Amino acid sequence: MSVELLQLSDELGRLFDLALSVEPAGGLNDAWGKVLTSFGVRPVGPADRARMQQELGLVKGALPIEVASCITALVAQRGIALDMAAYWRDLEPTYLQYARYRPQSMFAHAIQSAQTNARASWARPPSGYVIRCASCGGPRLAKELACNFCGRGD
Repeated sequence: MSVELLQLSDELGRLFDLALSVEPAGGLNDAWGKVLTSFGVRPVGPADRARMQQELGLVKGALPIEVASCITALVAQRGIALDMAAYWRDLEPTYLQYARYRPQSMFAHAIQSAQTNARASWARPPSGYVIRCASCGGPRLAKELACNFCGRGD
């Protein structure tokens, strides 16, 4: 791989990092605005921005159309001959995978385990020793106490 392609790869990595750090998803923060300006890319309008974010289901990151325009401009600046349509077709699914990724909550595993264990414990009767009244057979809390059901203390 040539030095130019290695440098392009590094610059694309930095560009993707900046693009994925855009919050709110599909938004236009100051850092991303500077990137667009540096590449001469015109930002998407507010109405289209909101619609695209909704349609794409982005959780974070810049709009893919803006990222693609920045990549095209970067490749053109470097003077590298590259079929950008094919290149972006290969990159876009990876970018969208990161931009749509929703991490599980830190309690998701604990909640799932508790729910699974709760269902499993109801599947069998609880075990243990119950003291029964000698007269009526009702459950008792202790041998010394009188039976709550019949009143006897046998």
